[in-house]
Amino acid sequence: REEGVLTMEPKPKYAFAQHVWPTIPSGTIASRPGPILAAAERFEILISGVGGHAAMPHLTVDPIVTASSIVMNLQTLVSRNLSPLESGVCSITKFEAGDAYNVIPHSALLRGTIRALSTETLLSLQKRVQHVVDSTAAVHGANVTITYSPDYYPPTVNDPELFENFSKDVASLVAEDGKLTDIEPTMGAEDFSFVAESIPSTFFLLGQGSGTSPPTSYGLHHPHFALDESVMPRGVELHVNVALRALHKLANEEA
Repeated sequence: REEGVLTMEPKPKYAFAQHVWPTIPSGTIASRPGPILAAAERFEILISGVGGHAAMPHLTVDPIVTASSIVMNLQTLVSRNLSPLESGVCSITKFEAGDAYNVIPHSALLRGTIRALSTETLLSLQKRVQHVVDSTAAVHGANVTITYSPDYYPPTVNDPELFENFSKDVASLVAEDGKLTDIEPTMGAEDFSFVAESIPSTFFLLGQGSGTSPPTSYGLHHPHFALDESVMPRGVELHVNVALRALHKLANEEA
């Protein structure tokens, strides 16, 4: 987007992308109309307290205790602030504080992410994160600063018309089982979403879960994740087919 690919002439009409997916069998291709991947925001929370000796906690403002309370309070964000019919995620993925067993540090650092299937819900969660963090820090007498990413990711949304009238059929030609597998949305996020919000697009999931050695069914970012390289030709075949057939479709529409 920053390079101007969406505005250069001739302007693109369609966009397609894919990602390997270890929870569906190798050789299958999955997708769905509408939202398929989540909107996402990442944040960093710096808690500043008053450090001191671990034997004298009453003379400190313990940032570890404050940060621990923040982590626990954020767990209610989805369960008690979102409708049960909506989807959301708040995960703290880093907790960093101190470097000595007998010293209460002066600060603690948290990092994490929030996810939702709509931009509106994501922004609502962002406001709630701010409120929970500020309120919890105030209770403990600590200072807190939250830094967000420069740009949150919007949800990745497959254009329903393009999906039903084109992408679904093309993927069925390439999939090993001769069909496009329907799949529920996932809370993963993609920068392809910036393209998909601008032009009709389809995002595919390329199955790679198998019993090969090493096993390739471990989830994304799992320490034992392994790529099933045998699916790569099918991924190439999918991209080639959507590209050539989309050009043919556009040519017929302009004729």
